[in-house]
Amino acid sequence: MNKEVRHTVFIGIGGIGMSAIARHYLRRDVPVFGYDKVASDLTRALEAEGAIITYSEDTSTYPGWPEEYTEVIYTPAIPERSVWRQFFADYRPIKRARALANLANDGRCLAVAGTHGKTSTSAMLVHILERCGMDPTAFIGGIMTETGTNYRLGASDLFIVEADEFDRSFLQLQPWAAAITTTDEDHLDIYSDGNDLLNTFEAFVAQVSGPTFTAKNVLGTEAVGIPGSTAWTSDVRVQDGAFTFTLHLGNELHATALHMPGEHNVYNATLAAALAHHAGAQPQDIAEALKSFKGIKRRFEYHLNTPDRVLIEDYAHHPTEIAALIDSIEALYPEEPVCLCFQPHLFSRTRDFMEGFIDQLSRVDQCILLPIYAAREQPIEGISSEILARGIKCAIVVQPNDLPEAVRNINNRINLVVGAGDIGLCVEPLKAVLS
Repeated sequence: MNKEVRHTVFIGIGGIGMSAIARHYLRRDVPVFGYDKVASDLTRALEAEGAIITYSEDTSTYPGWPEEYTEVIYTPAIPERSVWRQFFADYRPIKRARALANLANDGRCLAVAGTHGKTSTSAMLVHILERCGMDPTAFIGGIMTETGTNYRLGASDLFIVEADEFDRSFLQLQPWAAAITTTDEDHLDIYSDGNDLLNTFEAFVAQVSGPTFTAKNVLGTEAVGIPGSTAWTSDVRVQDGAFTFTLHLGNELHATALHMPGEHNVYNATLAAALAHHAGAQPQDIAEALKSFKGIKRRFEYHLNTPDRVLIEDYAHHPTEIAALIDSIEALYPEEPVCLCFQPHLFSRTRDFMEGFIDQLSRVDQCILLPIYAAREQPIEGISSEILARGIKCAIVVQPNDLPEAVRNINNRINLVVGAGDIGLCVEPLKAVLS
């Protein structure tokens, strides 16, 4: 860092990535001031942990910490023209990606990259290394069910981070080892095309000092890792609501189970196991740790699971992720009718993957769409949930307040709440009408 950090400021502190870094400084007894547009469960938790947070543009709420001892971190989700970005312009503010790299690059950084599955894989890796007594520090893009947080402070020099391809953020990292889950086309508001995205992933791999674990054809190569060994699985099957399989690491194989549905999560678990093995964890301990992994909130999270009603929330917001979700549902609940409530995320993503969304959402019996969640974007003419619904069989569009009644009228046992926006706010009203 270029300055002695005695105080920190977070512009957009309520973001999942920003809040994890804020927690790191709070746990290190560095005062935190933050701004966000609205209060949320995350910001309220940060306030309970000691952060000073404002939800207004009144700059007099700032404690007045001097520039030479204050690190200002911002997320691009808060535009440069905003009052707080302008207020701190002379403080040499840095992006979230740079702030994360400043922390992680000082240790042995284990980075998980990929357009899907970063959070699940990273969280599994945290759980494995913790259970193996290796005490990592971790910054996770989701709330881990077991701990209720997206951050872990450890005493070792191991740092677990998600290497985010958005805005080419992961090129700030200098990992000791890495894993890549997938390289599907996404973020085409940032990348010119799929080749641009792939080239950027290859640039990321070039910055990894040790092995990069991935599947065949993800980057056009076989999996690489510990010289002379591989990580893979066999005998994958569904048993009592879990995916059981045999984990092969080096010359050892051990039976294990994952209580996080989907063969794609078995693949993610294999990547996490490979990284843990490289870090020094023993194969038998890795297999045992996976059995007790409890998952991540909003990733195939059960809110109801009775003989009469099932309500599952999932963060899927890309056609590939929705395909994996529906595959998991079909494996666990074969031939049962499914009601899927989906909030498209970003106008650009809806436009770029319109046909993919139509193909996947047409697989369920009933589809209820909410209006597009704009996030950082302005509306795009001709792109809306109504346009998307025209191509999907049995699809309707409703406002969030009308969603519970629409689901109750459909009256299916299996109900899914899907999306990366604020559709999670509908979960409690849905539970009320379904219970």
